[in-house]
Amino acid sequence: MRSLRAWIVLFGCVALLAAWAPARGGAEPVPRRSAAATEQLVTDPVPLLEFRTAGDVGWFWTLSTAEAAAAERLGMTRRATKLGSLRRQPFEGSQPLYRLRLKARSAYLLTASTSERDTLVRSGDWELEGTMGHLWAEPGPGLTALWRMSNGREWRLVPDAQRDDFTDRGYRTDGRLGYVRERHRRVGAIYFATWDAAGNQALLDNVERVYGRRDPWGGLRDFAGVGVERNAWHWADEDWSHLEPSIGYYDDADPAVLEQQVEQAAGAGLDHFAFYWYWNPADGGAEQYVAGLRSYLQAANREKLDFTIMPCLHPWSDGPVSLRLPAEQIDRAAQVIVDEYLTQPNFLRANDGRKLLTVCDTRGIGDGSTTENDLEAVRQFTDAVRTKAREQLGEEIMITHNADIGIDTAAAGFEGRQCQGQWDPSRSYQHYVEHQRDFFADRPGVLVRCVTANFDERPRIAILIPDPDPPTQENLEQAFRWYDDHSMARFETLLSHVDTDIEESTRPELVDNFVLVYAWNEWHEGGYIEPNRRDGCAYLDAIRSAFRLTDGSGCVVRQK
Repeated sequence: MRSLRAWIVLFGCVALLAAWAPARGGAEPVPRRSAAATEQLVTDPVPLLEFRTAGDVGWFWTLSTAEAAAAERLGMTRRATKLGSLRRQPFEGSQPLYRLRLKARSAYLLTASTSERDTLVRSGDWELEGTMGHLWAEPGPGLTALWRMSNGREWRLVPDAQRDDFTDRGYRTDGRLGYVRERHRRVGAIYFATWDAAGNQALLDNVERVYGRRDPWGGLRDFAGVGVERNAWHWADEDWSHLEPSIGYYDDADPAVLEQQVEQAAGAGLDHFAFYWYWNPADGGAEQYVAGLRSYLQAANREKLDFTIMPCLHPWSDGPVSLRLPAEQIDRAAQVIVDEYLTQPNFLRANDGRKLLTVCDTRGIGDGSTTENDLEAVRQFTDAVRTKAREQLGEEIMITHNADIGIDTAAAGFEGRQCQGQWDPSRSYQHYVEHQRDFFADRPGVLVRCVTANFDERPRIAILIPDPDPPTQENLEQAFRWYDDHSMARFETLLSHVDTDIEESTRPELVDNFVLVYAWNEWHEGGYIEPNRRDGCAYLDAIRSAFRLTDGSGCVVRQK
């Protein structure tokens, strides 16, 4: 049987030939990275995958999604074992893990010992396939020992927690290979970037009309009573002190603001920000509401946190500003996305190394005649972004769409879905928490899971949502959405449910350990985990604890 590595080389050669095909219009072709080279661009730990070889004669392990696909083509069977995560590249304090193949049959062996590796190769019975990945050489936070065990017929990889079980089944310990990340979650937060004077002018007009000043924090500052007379409208008896960020009411057009927020997020162990991204079709089309995103790109410490953008191509107008993407501007918008963002070195990558673009609304792409999707135009958009990325970056990219938007995923050019902020019509946060896993189960396949920290749009009263007349309890509940049973304890339960869903998952591993939190700072809708005056780092501390995040040294309420 041809070795798996030989098949990978063969497939790589075919891909390389395709990569050098002439670019459109006769332009110089950009050499396209192979799948193996792309995978090496991910520096995060990735899941160790286990397969039963064809004929049930041995086991095979890999960190490579390309090798995993080839293994399945060769008749190997993926097992849903949880062996931990390790890195593809060497790092400080690491040791290599070598993979060898038994020539007589389709069986494999992993070793961290160079002397064992060399002895087996010299025997003539084993072929060295190379360095599969890199383990931690010493124990540390979030790490667990990975053992090699044998029953005399086969070798297995066994995390520390399963060692006794394998011993009871007749396996003996060959030795400890090293240490792996027991659970590696890549947690991101949605960033709402309109907290500046050049942002949402319709909102500023309304704040001026209601409160007599042009202030993007209008309503929030008033409910909290910070620097202005307190005015919490029909909810005066409630505590609204949480509606002030711990760094104060800020202008997100200032890179220094984003630097503080990056420190808070990265310190807590977050992996990335996902910035809402809008398009305004006026005057031929241009980006809208990107001051905060641009500030992040100028932040001196931006490398501490990856980022992605979430095109919100809504089918409606926001006051005088439309947020649609007409068909004739798709090519231009795709070019902006590639030029300005996909070219950035720390754009978020999936576990297979491809850059990950997440689309939050597709309904405004195309003719805009209804709130339904123009499938042909959406496919035109995804194709345009992919084509330009190939031409300019020599890379394939991955694109997902909002799981709440009804669209044919594959036909529209998406490879999976992500979920975002969620409102439960029951108005109960407890009900939402209890049914979050049901929501996931109804959306099989590739999915970036979501967490909704809270939802409360009452600070929008009179600004974006009219004050009901008469303001009865029933009318207020009809006009405003909020969870009146939200609590930090229920938020922690939600995090636990999501972590369990990942742990028990058999989904494709591309983004299966990703979590997207709603939100870092969507303050007008109650979706925020950014530290605030009342709760400090409570949300970020809960996330760090629930997902066992070990990067960073912990959240700091405010950088000095």
